[in-house]
Amino acid sequence: MTRRVDTDLLVTRGNAALAAGEAGIAADCYRAALAASPDHPALLYNLGNALRAGGDVAGAEAALRRSLALLPDQPAAHNNLGNLLRAAGRPAEALEAYRHALYLTPTDGQVRGNLGTALLDLHRPQEAEVWLAQAVAADPSDAQCRLNLGAALMLLRDPAAALAQYCQARVLAPDMSDAVLGEGIARITLGDWIAGWEAYEARLRDPRLRLHATDTLGPRWHGPEPIRGRTLLLLSEQGYGDTLQFCRYIPLLHRRGARVVLRVPQPLLTVLRGLADTIAGPGDGLPRFDAWCPLMSLPRAFATTPETVPAAATLAADPAGQRVWRRRLGPRRGLRVGLAWAGNADHPLDALRSLPQDALTPLLDVPGIEGHALQPDARPADARIRAHPDIADFADAAALAGLMDVVISVDTAIAHLAATLGKRVWILLPYAADFRWLLDRTDTPWYPSARLFRQARPRDWVGVVNAAALALRDLVRSESPRHRAGR
Repeated sequence: MTRRVDTDLLVTRGNAALAAGEAGIAADCYRAALAASPDHPALLYNLGNALRAGGDVAGAEAALRRSLALLPDQPAAHNNLGNLLRAAGRPAEALEAYRHALYLTPTDGQVRGNLGTALLDLHRPQEAEVWLAQAVAADPSDAQCRLNLGAALMLLRDPAAALAQYCQARVLAPDMSDAVLGEGIARITLGDWIAGWEAYEARLRDPRLRLHATDTLGPRWHGPEPIRGRTLLLLSEQGYGDTLQFCRYIPLLHRRGARVVLRVPQPLLTVLRGLADTIAGPGDGLPRFDAWCPLMSLPRAFATTPETVPAAATLAADPAGQRVWRRRLGPRRGLRVGLAWAGNADHPLDALRSLPQDALTPLLDVPGIEGHALQPDARPADARIRAHPDIADFADAAALAGLMDVVISVDTAIAHLAATLGKRVWILLPYAADFRWLLDRTDTPWYPSARLFRQARPRDWVGVVNAAALALRDLVRSESPRHRAGR
């Protein structure tokens, strides 16, 4: 009897500690209680929750699995195990845990929402939308679920429906920055750029976006403030392609009389040198400046619409670099096609936007071409793609891309680089393309030299590549006389 009372007291203390955010104390209490009752499913469940709150993922998983082995019919334990696995980047395992929970509680809206979110992590938006819609119907006040439903709808290329969910999530949770950001992306996709750029500012509230301690930089420039005679620091953000795309605003700042300091990632330093008054890498010291602005806030500052997109920054490949690459390439054997089929693997949607290398075969089958990998780390499995491991940075990539007759790329930095150089570039886009490419267009206001090839169905790279291959055949036919003439 005494042991039972002591166990109850330990559990009470553990529960109180967990509620107060003291996960370590809670775990110690539950462990002490388990010493008296080592096979108690509820104690193991409590311990798993405490360990998860304390950041011990492996320990939490072990405790929850042991609890379920002793008592399988615990929907909360299955659901919490799913939450743990999903947070650990194991969505397929999380999905199975949620399915077990849903089997035990088939009407639980929260579990339906969790299951839908795991499907979203697995890039299965059609299935995710079904479960998330049911979860929203079960609890219309769940802002997080509406946010996730909006994300699924964006991947299903329905930004208008997604926008409705994001706006409702904002009403329910005004401080939910992800909902504001989702609204901005949906509005830009739909062409409502003025309101879209405004909402897109919510990205700056994401702690994952590192802008080098902007709270210590001084005043932020928003656009209306006079800038003549002042020095403006522009901070690059997100990917290399984003930096290349939005550097186009620097000439506009110069026309307003500003001196521009540009901080960019190290691999972009050489190719962008000369574009700003001063260019610096992440570790370089900065000259004195009067105000700062994130690079991707410049469309908002200039009230950019699809009709007023400024010309791309004028970049030119280094002539000396091109002479080196021309010697390396040797005699021309046909139309030179630069290829980039993979983006940054850390991008959350890279599995949807990068291309399996074997999907390039229809392009390589086109007679009269020579294929060149523009990715420095490329290991082409097809001998018809010539690798160039000597590409050291974007200056090298620019010099090589400048020698191509056409660049064919997925939505990655190489596409932006080629377009900024004014090269003919064909961009292969997933079904739910990034917001900057708008909807259903084969052209883009951002780059006059670009042509967009879009998936008609999710993951349909075959259709996209076949369409590009047909266009490439036409290009070879139209260009080959020039090559025969010794171009």
